Amino acid sequence: MQKIDYKKYLTITNLMIVILLIFYLLDKYLPLPKDYSGFDCWNDELPPAVNYIFGFCGGLLMNSMAVGKSIVGGMDIYRQFTSMFLHGHILHLIANLAGLYFIGNYTEKKYGWWLTYLIYFIVGFMQFLITDPLFAAMAPEKSAENYAMPSCGASGGIFALVGISLAALFFDIKSFKKIDKPTLIVAAIYGVLTTYVVSFGWTTVCHNVSMILGLIFGVIIILPFFLLKKGKYAQTNNLPDL
Repeated sequence: MQKIDYKKYLTITNLMIVILLIFYLLDKYLPLPKDYSGFDCWNDELPPAVNYIFGFCGGLLMNSMAVGKSIVGGMDIYRQFTSMFLHGHILHLIANLAGLYFIGNYTEKKYGWWLTYLIYFIVGFMQFLITDPLFAAMAPEKSAENYAMPSCGASGGIFALVGISLAALFFDIKSFKKIDKPTLIVAAIYGVLTTYVVSFGWTTVCHNVSMILGLIFGVIIILPFFLLKKGKYAQTNNLPDL
């Protein structure tokens, strides 16, 4: 019987998955305080069982951490960061956890955990600042509707990781063969499904902005090493493989 190496599962990405799951459960199923008047996820048009199964109940963390004009203080700048820890419903959560598991672990192995999640949070924060005015300019008739509901999710950060992964392939196309098939398949399905099938509009702009920002950051990070390794000033073999 082959011994399972549990150490390979001890990654920052897998820790992040656990954190996102905990935040989801706390947000959806923490009892609301008495006389609570903030944002409530409960949908009166659905049966109670559906609300509980899909998490359309509670919303205590959503009220204080998500972005949205329908929430008191919903446009505070800190929410651009905290909203990345929340998800609207169970399908939203599952899609992002699956995408993060494969894409995040690949990127963490390629770039290291600290650089991976530095980009993840920087781009996730920046994309809100860019996406909202960009979408309002592209589709002014839909911007009011978009702002009416809270905005949250980890997909902006995940698409940033897709971007820096593509940047690595740009400098070393042969490394494409080193990506395992499950990661390629999930990355392709995640990108197409979450952007162009589930919703088309603000989400599409958000994901495209995140991926482009991730691609730009990836090129900025890799380019100095590429030039040093390929150029006449390369004096060491300790630079990371590209």
